[in-house]
Amino acid sequence: MTSWLPHLAGDRPRYIAIADAIADALASGKLTNGDRLPPQRELAWRLGVTVGTVTRGYQEAERRGLLSGEVGRGSYLRDPAQRRVGLPSIAGEEPGVLNMQVAAPPRVQTSEDLDAALDELKATAGRLSLLEYGPSVGALAYRQMGSAWLNKCNVDVEPNRVVVTAGAHAALIACLSMITRPQDHLLAECLTYPTILPIARALGLQLNAVEMDQHGVIPASLEAALRHCEARVLYLVPTLHNPTTVTLSAERREEIAAIARRHDITVIEDDIFCLLAEEQLPTIFSFAPERTYYITSLSKTLAPGLRMGFVATPPGLAENLGLQQMIMGARIVGLAAEVARSWIAGGTADRHLRDIRTELALRRRISLDVLGKHNPSCTPGSIFLWLPLPDHWRGSEFVGAAQAQGLKVTPGSAFAVGRRVNDQAIRVCFGLVETRDALKDGLKRLEHLLGETPGQNFRALA
Repeated sequence: MTSWLPHLAGDRPRYIAIADAIADALASGKLTNGDRLPPQRELAWRLGVTVGTVTRGYQEAERRGLLSGEVGRGSYLRDPAQRRVGLPSIAGEEPGVLNMQVAAPPRVQTSEDLDAALDELKATAGRLSLLEYGPSVGALAYRQMGSAWLNKCNVDVEPNRVVVTAGAHAALIACLSMITRPQDHLLAECLTYPTILPIARALGLQLNAVEMDQHGVIPASLEAALRHCEARVLYLVPTLHNPTTVTLSAERREEIAAIARRHDITVIEDDIFCLLAEEQLPTIFSFAPERTYYITSLSKTLAPGLRMGFVATPPGLAENLGLQQMIMGARIVGLAAEVARSWIAGGTADRHLRDIRTELALRRRISLDVLGKHNPSCTPGSIFLWLPLPDHWRGSEFVGAAQAQGLKVTPGSAFAVGRRVNDQAIRVCFGLVETRDALKDGLKRLEHLLGETPGQNFRALA
């Protein structure tokens, strides 16, 4: 093991400086191929930085192909001269900016996990067929995989009723474009997935709000909305609701299914966070399978780059949805699907899901320790929290002030359907923040900002 101690440049984030120092040492010959770097805790102590900073620096060096981490053995250097030139990173991270806008799970996967799936793919005789178009509903093997994954969500459906999609977002657009027509009314929670608003505009739909409380959608409000307009479709996020983190009770799910049947409406049940919850409740699909499209995906429960969704359809409608998906050009691609299939079949996906739940529990505790006195909503399993703002802050002003300090969060107004909803809050996502230390630092800065007034620490952004 080398006793290497880098000099960190002061004009960039420290984790970037550590990765840069590794690259410089390799280029100059101070370090060579196969050298073992100091343990992260030891280097953190010698540099006077947090262990999380060194971890992040080593991860950045590994991303550049300079480092190979081996579980139980340490971190070893790779010779740049012996590496092929790889593709550039697609990570769009902004130096010095902590992004807490994206609702995605923490990264628990290792390079070895991905390499194992790719090695399995390389050993498959028919791998070249993955470069061809597949069936619009998804290949049979992927529909079988989807049926098994849906079963984890308490959705018992045969593969021939499963449509495989390029993520839940694509599934939602395909469902809406198939079952609605321009000028139709679409019902949704008064606070909802923010992208449903531009989707509705693009499809020419009139979006109407259904009221919520601490238990989710209020059935009486749904009945009232249906009397007020001739809606054909209800869209909702029943588990760990985006953005409030509320989970709809089993009793209300059954009541909503009964209302949908009584008024002959279709339900789109967007349950992408289901497997992060502590308990999997009965689905609306299980109460009204003849009129419910149940959507889940791998992006929120395994990795955001695995753009793979599964839709459980009403009987006889899978092929219609597949045709709509073909028209939209939103079919799943084989390479990502094969990684998912390898992980699910081999148990890696279950391990990742357990690790994600564990990490989210730790991050939730950190978040509540820092922000608990402000009464945020953060149900166990959620990858974000819903933080009420004090009266002296408007959402847009607070988001601007946070951005001026290098923190990205989302204002409540982004989720609001209509103008009568209480959106005096922000959503703070903690899943994709690189380390717990970075998360705690960002939350403390938000907490400090809550106590300020808009003029104290706000500068206009050009």
